[in-house]
Amino acid sequence: MPDSDRSLLARWLRAIPQSRYEPRPLQDLPGGEAFGRGLAALLATWGAVDLSPQGVRAASQPAYYFLHSLAAWAESGEAIVGDWSEVEGVRPDAVVQHGSSLVFLLEQERLRRQPDAPAIRRTDVAEALVVRPGQPPQFLVQWDARAGQYQVLGGRRKDDHDWQEPIEQTAIRELEEELHEQVSYAAGDFTLSFLASFEGNKRVSPSFGALTAYHFTFYQALNLPPIELGADDRWVTRDEMLAGRTADGRPLRANHIRPLETAMGKRIDQLPSSFQE
Repeated sequence: MPDSDRSLLARWLRAIPQSRYEPRPLQDLPGGEAFGRGLAALLATWGAVDLSPQGVRAASQPAYYFLHSLAAWAESGEAIVGDWSEVEGVRPDAVVQHGSSLVFLLEQERLRRQPDAPAIRRTDVAEALVVRPGQPPQFLVQWDARAGQYQVLGGRRKDDHDWQEPIEQTAIRELEEELHEQVSYAAGDFTLSFLASFEGNKRVSPSFGALTAYHFTFYQALNLPPIELGADDRWVTRDEMLAGRTADGRPLRANHIRPLETAMGKRIDQLPSSFQE
């Protein structure tokens, strides 16, 4: 934003009267009505101003100081939120440093007020079960540092404008990456068996902060050679997955396992081994 625009924005914010004064018509504020109408509507969404046919004024004394803080930020030339990347994931304690955390707080509050709130993001996810036989059978999961939890191997489908990655290719790509390039689908190191496809529950994404509707497609990896686990990998049981915790108490996201079993018509611990005999 050019300095002249920032200066005009700061003057406009400071011209909004306090809550104990009469509203000021938008056309009387710096920049005129055309400049101010959208800004006033945005601030009303935050609850910071009262917007009426008579004009605009601060909603309260704290709101008045919020407007003046925004004005000071506008004049500073800096952005309030310095990092809008997805690298950090959600960190609610760092809300003004990381955009994902700000989005998370907004979406969490929207969902609290409106349990049926519509999702603002939809994503297709491919997941691949790797089953190790035993009593009981175990399933490979991997620690996701951004999400702060263990998860089944898999990830989001890639898309770009009018192109969408085939969902089976998503599972192949994710499996190869998360098994640390030890196996290659093209080389015949494993096959995939389709298990089920279903709509998941909406939830606030731990990576982006957005209320997200998920669609899951599950596969099982078969005919794998022996693999070495990385530092972030571990085997867990079905009971641990359903409990949402590993045996030593670490968080484990597996709330999509029961819907998977319903869609398959059987339990995941009835699946065959993922490894070559």
